[in-house]
Amino acid sequence: MANIKPIHPIDVRDTLRQLGERVVIARKAAGWRQVDLADRAGVSRSTLVEIEKGSPHVSIGNYLAALWALNILDDVDKIAALESDSHRLMASQLPKRVRNG
Repeated sequence: MANIKPIHPIDVRDTLRQLGERVVIARKAAGWRQVDLADRAGVSRSTLVEIEKGSPHVSIGNYLAALWALNILDDVDKIAALESDSHRLMASQLPKRVRNG
């Protein structure tokens, strides 16, 4: 039998698992069943089950739809926020395209 390596680094898998656990907690705190959240997020129940497991095979759009339905999507904005003026200045000076060579 072949030794199959996971596609994603352990940190990615752990973070997705933790995100899935947080979705479960937020869903239960709202008093919703899986089917309730799935309907509100516009995904199938089986997709929601995969989100709650932290599957790396679910699209980021579906993860975000679940967070939106739980009214916690705003927290995601903090991930890529440019916190300081120096970060914003640095970002404004980046090239429009990066080329090989």
